[in-house]
Amino acid sequence: MDLLVLSEVRWGYFRTRKQFLLSRFPAPWRVFFAQPPGGGADDPWEPKQEGRVTYFTVPFLKPGTKSALYNAAAATGPGRWLIESAAERYLGGMLRKLGVDREPVVLASNIYTAGALSRLRKKLLLYDFNDSPFQFSVSPPWARGYWPRTIRQADAVFVVSEFYRRQLAGETDRPLILLGNGVEMAHFEAPRDVPADLAPLPRPLIGYVGLLSHFLDFEMLESLRRNRRGGTLVLVGPGTPATDAAVAELGRREGVAVLGPRPYEQVPAYMQALDVGVIPFRADDPFVQGINPNKVYQYLAAGLPVLTTPLLDLRESAPDLLFATDDRSMSQALATALDAPADRDRRRALARPHDWDALAARMVHEIEARLPAA
Repeated sequence: MDLLVLSEVRWGYFRTRKQFLLSRFPAPWRVFFAQPPGGGADDPWEPKQEGRVTYFTVPFLKPGTKSALYNAAAATGPGRWLIESAAERYLGGMLRKLGVDREPVVLASNIYTAGALSRLRKKLLLYDFNDSPFQFSVSPPWARGYWPRTIRQADAVFVVSEFYRRQLAGETDRPLILLGNGVEMAHFEAPRDVPADLAPLPRPLIGYVGLLSHFLDFEMLESLRRNRRGGTLVLVGPGTPATDAAVAELGRREGVAVLGPRPYEQVPAYMQALDVGVIPFRADDPFVQGINPNKVYQYLAAGLPVLTTPLLDLRESAPDLLFATDDRSMSQALATALDAPADRDRRRALARPHDWDALAARMVHEIEARLPAA
């Protein structure tokens, strides 16, 4: 059985829910992951293999690439039509080259493939709503028209959070399958040595590990810095143009260590070395309210207490999982977490039901249950 994934993110850019789920599809499934271009030299125009997943670039429509010429074309109606037409022809040729089933199962999360989806032969089409397609800073006004064209073609929709499930229930009559985020328990709970660059920092270590995105609330970060009890506020992760200047400014303050990105293999060591894991996002942002960040489960699996903006998908469980909506409630939650006796096993028990193996098995089951009878 072949699964064709039309993705809005690249396979190798950042470990996301897609990689964790798709890499766990069992035999006899073959997964073909068609990703948009980034405009850089690392675009895999020739197919590459990782386990059961074959991934490759298709020149899909994508706002905000590194190519000025491509971006200029995408900003016009005729340019978008040309890009979509070229991408559809390229995709068809690649599928023939790879020997993909003439009617694969399709999992889409790229709204800009709406036209290609309408003409693509397929057994079943599911949409994966992992993020709102409009939450990104490069999302242009013309993107809105692609969403209804895409969602009305779906046979069912996987939804990452209860917030988005409620929202989508008012937008579509398609079946909505709540399938949240998760964690590789074995990867995050196995004991690790303290990284050399964390060992000399004053404790307690209060850390954020993840993409330094436009969701970050810098007032909350400053509150955490002020209330660190002589310790260190640690930021680990890749930067973004939207926050580079603010992160650099924060990093110049006393008690802050900005360490940059670390490979996924090293992330458990950095998390386990912390005293508290934080997710200081802007709580009033509607897109923040819809996310279900997998770093919540990673922190818990690493044995940390977690401070985060409220999540509909989880219940607050003090002192191990605490919610905060502003700098004041974040500072209060931090005090609770720092004063609580450490109990790594109890925290890991909160994460264990969200292991990726179980979520991937459920996704496969939901797909197979909807396949037409042979």
